[in-house]
Amino acid sequence: MLTAEWTGGCLSGALRYRAEGEPLLQGFCHCRACQRISGSGHIGFICFPESAVTLQGETRSYSLTGGSGRPATRYFCPTCHSGVFARAEVMPGQINLYAGSLDDLAQFKPQIAIFVRSRPAWDDVSRDLVCYETVPGQ
Repeated sequence: MLTAEWTGGCLSGALRYRAEGEPLLQGFCHCRACQRISGSGHIGFICFPESAVTLQGETRSYSLTGGSGRPATRYFCPTCHSGVFARAEVMPGQINLYAGSLDDLAQFKPQIAIFVRSRPAWDDVSRDLVCYETVPGQ
């Protein structure tokens, strides 16, 4: 049986990743931090166990209080400043790869939307998904 492989990285190619296996979940986040990072009404994410992801290249990070009220750290390429992934204390042991950084965008199959309480009226991308006001279980 073949293991799924997910690859991607930043705009300049200086920061790359490889993930193996199936993601834990895929979706859109509409929190204000993701809106500001993406310059849009949401950011697409693919959640993997940290052990499934291999990173190559240098990163810079920025930590802030996420929509859950707990710390979240965003990771960027120091060369081109592209946001590539995040880790959130509310999701320990997991890494969220940004869907727009995938080499093969067709791999992204969103299932849920989180923080829809902050979803702008003009952003219809997640209306037909399972939606959560914050994060599941909170």
